[in-house]
Amino acid sequence: MRLLKKIVLGLVVLVLIAAACVVLMVGPWPLYADSHYQQSGYFKKALAAIDAAVKETHLETTAGPLLAGWAEREITPPIGHPMAGYGTRPNNKLSTGVLEPLYVRALALNDGRDTVVLLGSDMLQTLPNLLAMVEARVSKTAGLHNRNIMYTSSHTHCGPGGLAPGRLAEESYGDYHPEYLAFLANRFAEAIEEAVKTMEPARFAHGSVDVPEYIRNRTRKGPSDSTLNVAVAEKIEGGRRLYLARYSAHGTAFGEEMLQLNNDWAGAFQRAVKEKTGSALLFMGGAVGSMCPNPPGPPLPKPWTPELEKVFENDVESEMVKQGKKTMDELLRDQRARVEAMGAAMAGRLIAAAKDLRFEDRVDVASVECFYTPPPAQVRMFSPKWRLSPFAFKLLGVPTTGRLQAARIGSMFLMGMPYDFSGETSVVWQQWARERGSDLWVTSFSGTYLGYLSPDKYYHEIGDGLHYNQNYEIGQMNWFGPNQEAYATELFHRVFERMTQDTPA
Repeated sequence: MRLLKKIVLGLVVLVLIAAACVVLMVGPWPLYADSHYQQSGYFKKALAAIDAAVKETHLETTAGPLLAGWAEREITPPIGHPMAGYGTRPNNKLSTGVLEPLYVRALALNDGRDTVVLLGSDMLQTLPNLLAMVEARVSKTAGLHNRNIMYTSSHTHCGPGGLAPGRLAEESYGDYHPEYLAFLANRFAEAIEEAVKTMEPARFAHGSVDVPEYIRNRTRKGPSDSTLNVAVAEKIEGGRRLYLARYSAHGTAFGEEMLQLNNDWAGAFQRAVKEKTGSALLFMGGAVGSMCPNPPGPPLPKPWTPELEKVFENDVESEMVKQGKKTMDELLRDQRARVEAMGAAMAGRLIAAAKDLRFEDRVDVASVECFYTPPPAQVRMFSPKWRLSPFAFKLLGVPTTGRLQAARIGSMFLMGMPYDFSGETSVVWQQWARERGSDLWVTSFSGTYLGYLSPDKYYHEIGDGLHYNQNYEIGQMNWFGPNQEAYATELFHRVFERMTQDTPA
C-alpha cells in the first residue's frame, strides 16, 4: 500500500511539474492590451541610441560634390541548395534547377565626408549573421561599417535558403549551409569593395510614380503602398547609369510549387530594365507586409468555395492542381507568364518616370544604424486570447533586438525596418515625410527580423472567420503586441527629424 501511495504521489508530482513547465515555457499567458512603451526604459534607451547614432555621421549645411560607383556579384547557389520561403514547399525545400541567376548589387555614394552604400540582394531577407561577416571584411578593406550600408532585399520566396541554424530558421530557409553563408558574405563584400573603388564624379536623381494596378492589399479591402520609387545614378564621364527602384509587392507571384531558383517578378523587372536601357537595376523590396503582387497576364483563379476565400493567395491555384482542374505544368506556365508580364510592365513605368527626374551633382549623404528593444513579446500562436511565454520565445531563438537603418541622399530618405513592414503604415509615413519635403523610401528586412508589423488598429481582429493572411500577419507573426506600430512610428520620426534638421534640401 505504501508503495502504491509513493507511485501515485510521484505521478502527481510529475504531472504538476509538467503542468508548471507548460505554463512557464509555453503558456497560456494573459495578453496585455497596452505596452505603455512611452513610460518604459527601453523606449528612452532607443531614443538615446538614435541620437548617439546620428552623431556618427556628418549632416552638412552645404552639399558636397557627389561621387558614385556600383558593382554586382552573382550569388546563385548550386542546384539542390534549399530555397527560402514557403514553409510547406515540397521536396524538403530543395531546389531542382535555376530559372535565372541571382545577384547582389551595391551603389556607393560619397559627398566628400560620408560614404553610404545601398545594397540590393535577390533574397528573401538578410540576417544578422550575414551582416556581421560582411562588416568584418569591409571594415578592413573599405573602411566601412554596417552603419554605412543600407541592406535591402527583393523578398523573393524562390531565392537561396540555408542561411541560419535552428528550428525556426529551418522553417523559412531549410537546412543550414554555413559554407554558402560564407560564400554569400564574400560576394556581398566584393560588391561593396568594387562599388567604393569605382566611385567617380556623378549626378543623382530621384522621384516616384503611383502604380496601383500591380499591387493589392492581401489582408482586407484597405490601402496599398502603390508607390514605385525611382532613382538614377549617372557617371558624369561617359554617362553610365544605374537605376534604383523600390516597390512593396511581396515576392510571391510564384507559389510553393516553383522549385527553380529565381527572383520572382523583381527578377523579371531587373531583366526588362537591362534589356530596354542597357543599365542594371538595383531593386529594393518595400513595405511588403499585407501587400501582394497583382500581376497582369493569365487571370488568377477565383475561389469556388467559401473556404477557399480564406486561404493564402497561391493556394487557390494549388487546389486546382489537386482537384485535376489544372496540371502542374499549366500552373507553372501561367505563373511564369504573370511574372514576366509584371516585370515588363514595371520596367515600362520606371523608364517613363525616369525621363522626368531632375539630376543634381552636389548631394549631401548620411546614414545611421541603431539597435533597439521592442515592446514585450506577445505571440498568439494557438489562440487569440493568450500568448506564448516570453521564455518559449527565447527558446525558439527569435531575436528580441531590432535594427533600424536610415540613409539620406539629399531630399531622398530611406528607412529600413526589421519587419515584414505593413504597406498601410508605409503610406502614412510617406505622406508625413512628403509634408516635410522628403521623398521617403520605406524598406523591410533591415538585417534582422522581428516578424510582421501591422497597423495597431487591426491587432485584435483575428479568428476563425477571417482570411488566412489576417490571422498569420496579425496573430501568429505580430510578435510584439498592440503598440508596435506606434512605437516604430515614434522611432522613425526621431531619426528622420535628427537627420534632416539644418541640412540641404
